[in-house]
Amino acid sequence: MNIPCAPILPLLVSVLLSLPLQGVEKKDLLGCWQRVDEKPEEMLRFEAGRYINVGKDYREIMPAVYEKGKVTVTAEDGKHDLNLTLKDGQLIVKNGDKTEIYKKLPNVPPELDFSPLKLGTPKTPAPDKVKAIQAELAKRMVEDQAVRSDAARKQDMGTVDADNTKYLRGLVQDLGWIDVKRFGRDAATAAFLIVQHSNDLRLMQAALPEIEKDLRAGVGDPQHYAFVYDRLKINLGERQRFGSQFGQNAKGDTVILPLENKAKVEEYRKSIGLFPLSQYLEIVSQQMGKEVKLSD
Repeated sequence: MNIPCAPILPLLVSVLLSLPLQGVEKKDLLGCWQRVDEKPEEMLRFEAGRYINVGKDYREIMPAVYEKGKVTVTAEDGKHDLNLTLKDGQLIVKNGDKTEIYKKLPNVPPELDFSPLKLGTPKTPAPDKVKAIQAELAKRMVEDQAVRSDAARKQDMGTVDADNTKYLRGLVQDLGWIDVKRFGRDAATAAFLIVQHSNDLRLMQAALPEIEKDLRAGVGDPQHYAFVYDRLKINLGERQRFGSQFGQNAKGDTVILPLENKAKVEEYRKSIGLFPLSQYLEIVSQQMGKEVKLSD
């Protein structure tokens, strides 16, 4: 089975001018904003410690610090001060030589809602339905791996992942998470793979504590928990704990993405039953055909 890895996505942070925030207070910024010109699909969300920027084919989630007169966000390539102006209730954003105008939204739109998905109440279906679910998940797991191992099918990955995610979302909203006790290890593994490759932050946040329950009960796979935990943190603009996710640095080298605590990573891994990170690095290096190191 392929080891799931972090998607290598291009950094979409614009080069933002380091100019002061003109007459904008933190309390005025907090909330959701939508562009009012030719690209209404582009939206911003300012939270107490986080900045979210979404568009038609991208999503950025970064830590944000509010100081008097400016907002500083931290991206992979460093810190940037946002160039913002509030005028007549509209937010004016300067991106290099471009100007974007946003209006404040009264509610959080689905595109900016990253709260955990609400799962259905766990219930055990009739035996024939359990078998049908197991068979369907097994089929979908085969497809999940096929589009990742067969070079001729790489272009199908997005379609397969989207369809699998839609299926799993509906399933868990009806029956609760696909756990080992009710559906067996193979079905739980298939559900893990689908959520890991889904890029659906709401689904991932809902799945993580359920995957941890199986782990703590002694029936779950520690790699499943580590992969979902780390990928979720990375996708939320934070640092990973167990070192399972890798990507590229500024030089184009494949590296293990930033850790929340390098000194404790082996302790964290041992606490959930994972083998040492040094051994994982060897496995990933063999798969990649080149040495993979920790990021700087």
